[in-house]
Amino acid sequence: MTPHQPLSIFRKTAVKVSGLHRTYGARAVIEGLDLTIGQGEFVALLGESGCGKTTLLRALAGLDPIQGGSIEVPGRPAMVFQEHRLLPWDSLWRNVTLGLRADDARERAAAALTEVGLGGRLDDWPRNLSGGQAQRVALARALVQEHKLLLLDEPFAALDALTRIRMHGLVKDLVARHQPGVLLVTHDVDEAITLADRILVMRSGAIAAEHVAHRHTPRTLRQMLLGELGVEKITDPIQTTQTNRELQL
Repeated sequence: MTPHQPLSIFRKTAVKVSGLHRTYGARAVIEGLDLTIGQGEFVALLGESGCGKTTLLRALAGLDPIQGGSIEVPGRPAMVFQEHRLLPWDSLWRNVTLGLRADDARERAAAALTEVGLGGRLDDWPRNLSGGQAQRVALARALVQEHKLLLLDEPFAALDALTRIRMHGLVKDLVARHQPGVLLVTHDVDEAITLADRILVMRSGAIAAEHVAHRHTPRTLRQMLLGELGVEKITDPIQTTQTNRELQL
């Protein structure tokens, strides 16, 4: 299989996966997967439940062992989960600097929390945060150590629609500023189109399709992705309205 390469504008590599194999008992979940993501590149990974998306993410994070192939990451990756996973007994700044060994840890936390819009709440507690604010703290924790690879496991799935839109803008700004390579696992096609430079579709433990986002209009890309995900026909309300108007002329 040909490795899925980063866009040419991304010169340095955030992660390179070659021939990855991951099994659970006798069942192969990932078979011979190749993937390369450049620093500063935002890659979204779509696929049906059980196709291996989260398994791949956990393997890249070093949380699960692999049975074959290799994963090359410069340093330790950061990961943001579906839930914020903040420690309720620690202040926000201590949550942000969890695992960080630095004399200026509080100052780094202050800078990171400021970037996510919570700069005045270093000594606040997780119980006082909304869901969106808690995910902002989780993002600050992921970015404070300047990791080269950021792994996002459906971090916005539990948020309401307006908060999700705000978080999308925040994440795009943070990635542009810090330039990590990003792999986002999501079930939301529109989220992938909004955020990603490149969109991959995973099927049966392998990358089945790949699209560079800017080469297609959002509507065309959406239809292509839905088709690859097994949605044969989708009603586009905008196109339906236009068609009805043309029929009335």
